[in-house]
Amino acid sequence: MAKTYLSAVKYEVLANYEVQGVVEKPDIVGAIFGQCEGLLGEDMDLKELQQAGKIGRIEITVTKGKGTTFGEVTIPSSLDQIKTSILAATVETVEKVGPFEAKVKVTKIQDTRKEKRDVITDRAKELLKHLQQNEGVESSEMADSIKSDIRTEKIIDLNGLQAGPEVATSPEIIVVEGRADVLKLLSYGINNAVAMNGGNIDPPLIGLCKEKLVTVLIDGDRGGELNAKKLASLTKVDFVCVAPDGKEVEELTQKEILQALKRKLPFAEAFNGKENSQTPAFEARQEFQPRPFGQGGYRNDRPQYNNGSRYPNNRPQFGNNRPDGRRDFGNRPQFGHNRPFGQSGFGGRDRPQFGGNFQRNEFRPRFEGRRDFAPQGQAFVPKEEPVPQEVLDLKKEFDKLKGKSKARLIDEKKKKIKDVEVKDLLESIQKQKKKIATIMFDGIITNRLVEAAESKGVATIVGVKKGNITSTKVKTFTL
Repeated sequence: MAKTYLSAVKYEVLANYEVQGVVEKPDIVGAIFGQCEGLLGEDMDLKELQQAGKIGRIEITVTKGKGTTFGEVTIPSSLDQIKTSILAATVETVEKVGPFEAKVKVTKIQDTRKEKRDVITDRAKELLKHLQQNEGVESSEMADSIKSDIRTEKIIDLNGLQAGPEVATSPEIIVVEGRADVLKLLSYGINNAVAMNGGNIDPPLIGLCKEKLVTVLIDGDRGGELNAKKLASLTKVDFVCVAPDGKEVEELTQKEILQALKRKLPFAEAFNGKENSQTPAFEARQEFQPRPFGQGGYRNDRPQYNNGSRYPNNRPQFGNNRPDGRRDFGNRPQFGHNRPFGQSGFGGRDRPQFGGNFQRNEFRPRFEGRRDFAPQGQAFVPKEEPVPQEVLDLKKEFDKLKGKSKARLIDEKKKKIKDVEVKDLLESIQKQKKKIATIMFDGIITNRLVEAAESKGVATIVGVKKGNITSTKVKTFTL
């Protein structure tokens, strides 16, 4: 006899059916068991699964129409996700109920435990709030997720602004770009954040910034920089913090947010020199100056000891000590140190002459004419690749994107595929099915963007600025 219930129902398979004839509930159940039998072996046979208590009683609703029967099928399951999905696909193979054509379509597989988890979470919140109000006991590490939910509930509406609960009373506020950023900071216990709503800055925020010490925390892209500059043009901004390049505030970990806040800069210094921050500068190299013979590491610079020689011990001397501390080995031939250059000292043979005005410094190496070093006193600026004409032809359209935090995808025929927000650019590149040839956007060209474009076969990227690009497969230009 089949079990009519399960000790623990994990999933429910919900399906719709339609039969081209008038049938009853037992006919439908028999068709499901009969046509699924033997398809997947004994371990996945419906009868065996029901006998073992892996699936429960199949519930069917029957609605009869004019010559048809339709309704819903519900199969409770305690199998894992994979086997439950296989079971659902097997039910769809039912093609007939009695002599009539039938069609079964699974609508969804729902996790019955989710409702229990929601009930548990809500009840745990109520119990925790009651405990904190009456007992004053701190929550344990096991309830970190519940504490996070409580924090996110603290977001308030302050004169139309999405803000943390301490914005009104705190002397210092942190201005972020959107509501999601406020929620992220609240989850980490930072309760004095307020959202500027992107580029749509409301008058209440302008007045609030004039009364507080203002720190702006922006995304690490061009759009964040433009939003900060717009806010500064309308009201007072004291400090600026920037997320890591290419990341948004809502994506950051607690450590990354605290590091960004620690590295805050006064607004007047935050964007100074940023245009040239990616251009390497090399100090001018000094001209090579060889030292005269005997100085700076040559033979006569060796240490002299008290005994008048280069050796610490009194080694036997083979002649009178010379004034310079060097030993004299008797009447040995001299090899040019104390003789005019060119005189005999090699057994009567004269050295070759190089001219009467020969100077040792004539062998000084010359560095003039090297292309990879700038003239003395000037910074080195690498030569950029010339912008091709097909890219220059896009300048008019590119200028329309500036200041709007927009990106445009262009196909191989130079026609616009679509315009997207800069923050959604990476996701749009991955999801776009049509071939993308060129990307124009109002932002900084980063390695992360280039890698995503390279994976989709994009040939050209046009942006406002370039980071330290390592890829050579995708051409990058600034206009």
